[in-house]
Amino acid sequence: MKIYLSIFFMFFGFLTFAQEIITDTIKATDLKDVVITATRTEKNIMKLPVPIIRITADDIKNRGIVRLNEILAEQTGLTIVSDHGQGIQMQGFDPQYTMIMIDGEPVIGRTSGTLELSRITMANIDKIEIVKGPTSSLYGSEAMAGVINIITVKPKDGFRASVATRYGTNNKADISLDASYKNEKISLSAFVNRNSSSGYSLIENSSSPTVVPFSGYTGNIKVGYQINKKSDLNLSVRYYNNLQKNDYVIDNRLVLGDGKESNLNINPTYNINFNAKVKSSLRLYYSRYATKSALNYQDDQTVYDDSYFTQNFSRAEFQTDYSLLNNLKLTGGIGAQYETVKATRYDQLESFNSGYGYFQADYTPLIKLNIIAGGRYDMHSVYKSQFSPKLAASYQLLNNLTFLTSVGKGYKAPDFRQLYLNFTNAVVGYSVFGYEDLAAKLLDLQNARQIQSILINPNSLQRLNAESSLSYNAGFRYAVTPKVKVSVNLFKNNIKNLISTVIIATKTNGQSVFSYLNIDRVSTQGVETDISYAPIKVFQISVGFQYLDAYNRDDVDRIKNGKVYMRDPNTNETKLVKLSDYGGLLNRSKYMANAAIAYNNAKDGVFASLRAIYRGKYGVSDLDGNGMVNMDSEYVKGYTLFNASVSKLLIKDRLRLQFSVDNVFDYKNINFISNLPGRLFYGGLTYSIK
Repeated sequence: MKIYLSIFFMFFGFLTFAQEIITDTIKATDLKDVVITATRTEKNIMKLPVPIIRITADDIKNRGIVRLNEILAEQTGLTIVSDHGQGIQMQGFDPQYTMIMIDGEPVIGRTSGTLELSRITMANIDKIEIVKGPTSSLYGSEAMAGVINIITVKPKDGFRASVATRYGTNNKADISLDASYKNEKISLSAFVNRNSSSGYSLIENSSSPTVVPFSGYTGNIKVGYQINKKSDLNLSVRYYNNLQKNDYVIDNRLVLGDGKESNLNINPTYNINFNAKVKSSLRLYYSRYATKSALNYQDDQTVYDDSYFTQNFSRAEFQTDYSLLNNLKLTGGIGAQYETVKATRYDQLESFNSGYGYFQADYTPLIKLNIIAGGRYDMHSVYKSQFSPKLAASYQLLNNLTFLTSVGKGYKAPDFRQLYLNFTNAVVGYSVFGYEDLAAKLLDLQNARQIQSILINPNSLQRLNAESSLSYNAGFRYAVTPKVKVSVNLFKNNIKNLISTVIIATKTNGQSVFSYLNIDRVSTQGVETDISYAPIKVFQISVGFQYLDAYNRDDVDRIKNGKVYMRDPNTNETKLVKLSDYGGLLNRSKYMANAAIAYNNAKDGVFASLRAIYRGKYGVSDLDGNGMVNMDSEYVKGYTLFNASVSKLLIKDRLRLQFSVDNVFDYKNINFISNLPGRLFYGGLTYSIK
């Protein structure tokens, strides 16, 4: 508590001092080129010293895209991976290391670390900002790989409304309605979206669908009130609800039932500009995520699964921005969080509480040089306190050439699952326990005579700690000509204390007891490149490429020391594994690329594009039991997807007609890629009142 009070009074004193400084004017900024996620303040994207992707509402509309996973799949350096849902892989990090936000607030509700991206509609989106590299210096845990911030539309003057629909293969339907009004004092907006599908099965005549039928609804109401010229008050309430109709066969018995999912977000904010140099904001945020599954065998109505999960997240945060000089802007903030989980797989209500403070200096000592330095200190009720610093700089060597570099520390806190999980598979018989309850649960199994042998004594284990990384990014942005632009980013991430699942004991039924430990050391490194060419105003060609090397440093040491063997698939002889055989971390492609040809003629209202997405081969299994990927049979082959769309604006740009095809050449991989159902056709219509 003393630390909390010290941070508060230091920050309050700083704010009081800041208000006494003589006011000065601030240069106007072109809002089209402004991003906020990388620094928590408005900053021109070309001056940012960190790698960032900005996706506009027009980019999304022109491609006929309606869900978040669809647009992220087409970005350089991002990969959609299916592991308990469709998550995002960035710079070789698993989905659990990338923070997903809506209007600067985190989206909760992950399954084994993966946030299902298709939950999030693109219906009322203004832009998406993607910051690559550690951003724990501003956002704390879950931002070790980067941050994706979905920024929703703000109401414009007068009354506006629109309706948008898309319908296609597998009866996949998406419909949105929105309306907004704004005058000098009040702004109001509301939208509702429905997304549904009849599901699909990758195996013909299968009794168990790959994706079951579902219908999801998203609603958002925003109210804003301009108190005076210097201050405003805003409230956003967002709600998501999804219903799945389960119908599949387990052990030759039909299982039926519903799966329900919901997410409520409430976000009031207060903003005040004390003068031209000082402004502050108070943000409150509450989010509740819940799931409920009730499945029964059809033949006798006995229970197959009856489970629930409820997560609550509350946060209060205060931030002040102070332009000390024309070339120096300071940002500071403090906050507190409280989080709870209650679920079938937890013995009781579990809770976390934490407090944090962050500080950042944005300094331009020379016209061509920009330096950003900052850090964040997190205090937590369970794991050790964390300090996450970051330093970034950009230098404009020429008018058309800017170099940028950054170094920073990121961290990922142990989650409720890794600390408190209590799960035993009733069918197979294995058990998984969180670290905090491991010793007690193992003792219970011993007393019940279910333990054959203990491999790791839980009393000898060190306390589970946060994972951390030290990361480097360096690159450049180069406008070769007004028509040709190139950006390159090299990155390296060294991760330690990686939390891994390990076998603690063997059971008398032949199964194992698992838990979580900080054991692995992992590195990811590579290069990302984007090239765009616009020979004429309405025509653009773009190409993106990523090379990724992701590996376990302990595995590399074992190979170098001659401790890893493999069986030659041709001769069936046992031999040593060489570094050239090693495939790195599972589910990582060494090579990925994308390309797009776009025709955007706003004058005639015609928009068309053809996009290609290539993912190189990646490891999925360990067939020879040596703990790593080293044989061709352990990989999924590389593949390329093609997506196309065309749209036409009519009736003074009020009506948009759209047609699109995803996966044009009908690529499928039934055994390993469940989120690719084949070729998908869509037709859409949007009508706007402005």
